[in-house]
Amino acid sequence: MRHAILGAGGVGLALGAALARAGHEVVLVMRESSRARYRGVIDVHSKLHGDLAVEARAVERLDEPVDVLWVTVKAPALDAALARVAPRLTPDSVVPLLNGLDHPRSLRTRFGPRQLVGAILIEAERTAPGRVTWNSLYAEVSLATTDGGRAGDGPEDRGHAGGGPERGAVADTDSDTGTGTGGRRLGGLAEVLADAGLGCTPERDPASVLWRKLVLLLPLALATTAADGPLGIVRRRPELSALLRDAAREACAVAAADTVVVDDQNLLHTLDTLPGRTDTSLHRDVAAGIRPTELAALTEPVLRRARDHHVAVPALTELARRAAERERPAEVPAPHRSTYRKGETS
Repeated sequence: MRHAILGAGGVGLALGAALARAGHEVVLVMRESSRARYRGVIDVHSKLHGDLAVEARAVERLDEPVDVLWVTVKAPALDAALARVAPRLTPDSVVPLLNGLDHPRSLRTRFGPRQLVGAILIEAERTAPGRVTWNSLYAEVSLATTDGGRAGDGPEDRGHAGGGPERGAVADTDSDTGTGTGGRRLGGLAEVLADAGLGCTPERDPASVLWRKLVLLLPLALATTAADGPLGIVRRRPELSALLRDAAREACAVAAADTVVVDDQNLLHTLDTLPGRTDTSLHRDVAAGIRPTELAALTEPVLRRARDHHVAVPALTELARRAAERERPAEVPAPHRSTYRKGETS
């Protein structure tokens, strides 16, 4: 299969390297400045998985047919990235792996039923064009077909506040993971990812795919950003650690109000057992002075749904406020002065 990776950051490079190693043709869609420094090889560095170097072409604009278009940019860069994909292209599958809840709407407008809903759990950081450090033992992708408007739509876009398709929308009859064109596409992609050494879970509900990642990522991203350090630093600060746990419970409550049930006890167990070195790309971006970040894409849809469903979220609101204070740009971003020293992450 031919795969295009739109967004050669940490996630895109790790995914592209895994697919290329499995024998698939991979093309990276890069900005001009990054392509000029890319030497045609994806270098993966990982103490857990071993180092890997695979060849992959790079282009500044995608105007050649591909079987799968993987969208791995962050939410603030989505519109600019899509402008680098020729409008006439119709990949068999378009798989966004962005964080947040709102992006499926704009992608569905452009790509229709070819757009799937996806999420990936991985900790990978781009260190230079074509170079990525893969820090996590896991790499798990969840996928679902779209269902006529549920994923990415707030209650104001649905027939009623409790969820369900938009008024007048026709549900995608292929959303079942086992039958129809959509089911076959999901099954085929799951096999491709498994052959590449990546886990893949096909799901029936696209909203669940997005929420089940977000209830973990959002509290973790906000807390690590507020602490200016990885999870181990959060745990050393009792007040911040308590906010993290309360925010996780609140995120589960908002998801439940949005008709996605997540076991908050399992979520808290996951947060308790993650390594202290666990960090988030939001914290790294804020610390590095990168603007805009995906803070708004992570927080605003959840806070909006909380208001719509009358769910109290004081911990999420407080963590979002603290993260926003960290994000607030100076006229000239200062060098990052971390509040922790190397080795203090456990």
